[in-house]
Amino acid sequence: MSLPLPSTYAPTALPPLPSGFAEGLKDVVLPDPLGFGKLMAPVMAIAHYRDGSWETPRLAELGPLDLAPHTQALHYGQAIFEGMKAYRNLGADGGPPLLFRPYEHARRFNRSALRLGMPEIDEQVFVRALEELVAVLEPFVPARRGQSLYLRPTMFGATADLSVVPSTEFCFVVLATPSDAFFTTPVSAWIERHYSRAGAGGTGCVKAAGNYAASFAAAAPLRENGFHQLLWLDAVEHRYLEEFTAMNVFVRRGDLLYTPPLSDTILAGITRDSLLALGPSLGLKMEERPVDIHELTDAIRAGEDVEVFGCGTGAVVAPVELIGDETGMRLPLPSQATALELRERLLDIQHGTTGAPDGWQHTVAPLTDGPQA
Repeated sequence: MSLPLPSTYAPTALPPLPSGFAEGLKDVVLPDPLGFGKLMAPVMAIAHYRDGSWETPRLAELGPLDLAPHTQALHYGQAIFEGMKAYRNLGADGGPPLLFRPYEHARRFNRSALRLGMPEIDEQVFVRALEELVAVLEPFVPARRGQSLYLRPTMFGATADLSVVPSTEFCFVVLATPSDAFFTTPVSAWIERHYSRAGAGGTGCVKAAGNYAASFAAAAPLRENGFHQLLWLDAVEHRYLEEFTAMNVFVRRGDLLYTPPLSDTILAGITRDSLLALGPSLGLKMEERPVDIHELTDAIRAGEDVEVFGCGTGAVVAPVELIGDETGMRLPLPSQATALELRERLLDIQHGTTGAPDGWQHTVAPLTDGPQA
């Protein structure tokens, strides 16, 4: 009879990147199309938290993580992530890749960690891990406008213990995948009137892994009816707009651009915040206020000048061309000009072809003394 697995996280040691590994990546030829999440870059950053402190993140070849079947995160969902991107610098002088607002992502990652009872990671350490990973993977940063090296920082509870208590050991991993631009054509949105994405006091305002699994069953009618995105309503009245499947939502009526205010149920999107800052440059009046779905659909039916669009790290900005629901309602939205202009302005910043507010363009310096082993 075998002994039970130990209740400590003891992964198989991952070897450091061999000498000359980065040099061997320089001749990579990326396929076309890239898709999303299928082509994984061959390097990851990884660090472990034990005995009350984090070890320094290091780079390792992409490979399996050795987890016990009773690892805490697999049973109780103590797991968070971020989504962010490195962009090819397309400015006149070129230059190293650019990270978009990495410190804001670090702060949001830590807010998610605290909400799920997990240890924070120093912002400088978080960003340095990204810099080292992107510097090694520079050949994997696609060259076409809108494409990116998508980065997925993840943390999960790694204690092997079925007790319903927070983990005491954690694993931090950053993965990378070269990706095409999302939603290059307008999307359609299905109003979800039964399921709820999040409730007051819950985890809707952070990037907890379980938030996304909870949307899978609700997406069945969306796919069956040929729609792209769920449009979630509030959990109390099923009346007020909250988010799309994985994007914040904006509505433009005339020269007013508004979005639901942040709350326990709405994620503080980095792109959302960026658009609130950029909107006035288009002559728009910005407002954060509740958006009544009936007010919105009535305005569309009345032929008002209305746009609806989503925004997020993956999509950047995604204009909506059709809203529908299970009653057979189908409301076309012919106007998408504002969404498309905001998308182009944001891509200009992300690719370094125009100036940006402080902290929005973060240059990834080339490695001079090799990656952290």
